[in-house]
Amino acid sequence: MSPLAKPKIRILFYTDFVGFSGNNGFALGILRDLILANQPFFAEFEIDLINRHDGGHAAKKLTPEVLGGYEQVWFFGLLQSNMPGEPENELVDAEVAALRSWMDAGGGVLITGDHSNPRPPGADPSLPDYLNLGRALGHRVPRAGELRVWNDRPDASIEFSHNTHTPDPWGSDIDNPIPNDLDPYPQELILRKRFGRPHALFQGRRGPITVFPDHMHEGQLLIPAQFPTDVWPAGRLGQPKPEIVAHGTDKRNGQVYGVSTVYDGAAAGVGRIVADATWHHYFDINLWGFEKGGEVLDRLTEYYVNLTLWLTPKLVKLDVNAQLLHWLSSNMSLRAVLPEGFRVPGLTAAGLVREVGGQAVLDDLVWPLEGTPGVPEELLLGALVKESVAALSGGDVEAFDTVSVFDRGLRAGAEEYAAELRAALGDVEGLGELISQGIR
Repeated sequence: MSPLAKPKIRILFYTDFVGFSGNNGFALGILRDLILANQPFFAEFEIDLINRHDGGHAAKKLTPEVLGGYEQVWFFGLLQSNMPGEPENELVDAEVAALRSWMDAGGGVLITGDHSNPRPPGADPSLPDYLNLGRALGHRVPRAGELRVWNDRPDASIEFSHNTHTPDPWGSDIDNPIPNDLDPYPQELILRKRFGRPHALFQGRRGPITVFPDHMHEGQLLIPAQFPTDVWPAGRLGQPKPEIVAHGTDKRNGQVYGVSTVYDGAAAGVGRIVADATWHHYFDINLWGFEKGGEVLDRLTEYYVNLTLWLTPKLVKLDVNAQLLHWLSSNMSLRAVLPEGFRVPGLTAAGLVREVGGQAVLDDLVWPLEGTPGVPEELLLGALVKESVAALSGGDVEAFDTVSVFDRGLRAGAEEYAAELRAALGDVEGLGELISQGIR
């Protein structure tokens, strides 16, 4: 029995052209099925798809009521701009305001698009000559819209495209989508590492996730030149900023491009964002070629589940953490080492959480606060587990207060670390004089 009902993580795929099937593989059915079939035991995933133009032009706008039914929105747009007879292909002011309020309250966003095409005939002539596929839905999304190039190349031409197609053994022309989009050969990613580890999105159970589906003309990510605080808020420990955490390589010329950007808005009290260079990293046509149960698809599935969990708002993460703490508190392997201080139980618990949830889940469990903890994760987690076991010892599961457990656990872990540092300092005090006397 868990201390709280299993938290629901509700995801909206918002689009203007794709569904869950058909459309020559420009569909999201495989992505949905992979995520739902691999949801962890500590959360329940739900996925809906809304096409903006289902039932008429802009008949399905984003409203506070719609957004209130979801923790995340993943944008998959094709249209480039407003057009004659289609004046609301782009998000209107009320939608932008609704998104801003929802994102400021913690809503997570995946923003995608693809390469650019020439400005459509009939579009506003004041617009740039090249407009990105997906611009209509994407470019006005608060914060997230600033993380992709919407108004310029790369386009679909051989000269100005970003081609990440991995050559196949048959010598197929990598400038053609078929068979390259359909083959079993993914692109290899270059992962940015911090403290020797890639971003949590790309940390799998068996090592880094270094593959993405490939495509012959991906879009381009963008890091804003400025970060005004009315758009990019600061938290108690500073202003989090977006950063590119994974790159792909053009197989024709060796140029390197960003394929994944993250913004940890939770560190400023707002929603997290992931920006992707192309929706081809998610579509059926680019996933068909990978063997079901094979290593590539398994690694991609880990990424998709990591993405779902990482974008989850902080308040829902609290319920996720409650589930995990209750599970850890009942684990016999962990209970066997519980008397051994803080570090041994913490290391044991960390291994268990990585196995079932990955590093991103572990990070949010160990330190559900802003910034990076200055205390080793095994001390914090060991203290949290001990507090959780104590809180559940009376058998009243419904009385489990997650906030109180975290308050006491994090404080205990910090105090233990301070005691260790004081003891270490005491051990070295006077060593200088002792060394001098011994040498003389």
